[in-house]
Amino acid sequence: MKNNPIQIVVDTNVFVKAIFHRDENSKKLFQLKTNNKIRFVMNKEMQNELLVTFFRLITTTNKKDVKKVTILGTLLSLSLWQVKEIDHISHTNYCTDVDDNKFIDCAIDSNTKYIITYDEHLNSIADFLKENFNINVLSPFQFINIISH
Repeated sequence: MKNNPIQIVVDTNVFVKAIFHRDENSKKLFQLKTNNKIRFVMNKEMQNELLVTFFRLITTTNKKDVKKVTILGTLLSLSLWQVKEIDHISHTNYCTDVDDNKFIDCAIDSNTKYIITYDEHLNSIADFLKENFNINVLSPFQFINIISH
C-alpha cells in the first residue's frame, strides 16, 4: 500500500531561504517533496505571493547572468510542481501581520496539520493554533526532525 505524502503549508520565507540563501533544512523539504514524502498545499494568494517574490528577486538579478535566472525559473517551477491547490474559504484574522493569515487559512481549509515557517508572527501564535486547530507551526528543522523519527 502506498503511503500518502504528509501535506504541509509552507511560508514563502522558507522557499526564499531554500533557494536564495541555501538553507539546508529548507532545501530538504524539496527533497522530501521529490521523494513523495510531503506535498505542498497552497491557495491562490500563497501562489501569487510566491510568484511576485520570485519575480522581484529574478528581476534584481544581473540580466547578464542568464544561467542564474534560468536556475531561478526552474526552482520556481519545482516549487509549484504538483502542489495541492485549495480554495481560500476561511478568512481568519489571528496574526498581527495580516499577510500571514493566508497560511493559517490554507491550513484550516485543507485540514493540514503543519505550517512550516521562519516567521515570528506565525510562531508567536503557534500555541493558539495548536490548541484551537491542531496545527503545528514549525521551522523546517523542527519538521524534518519530527518526521524523521
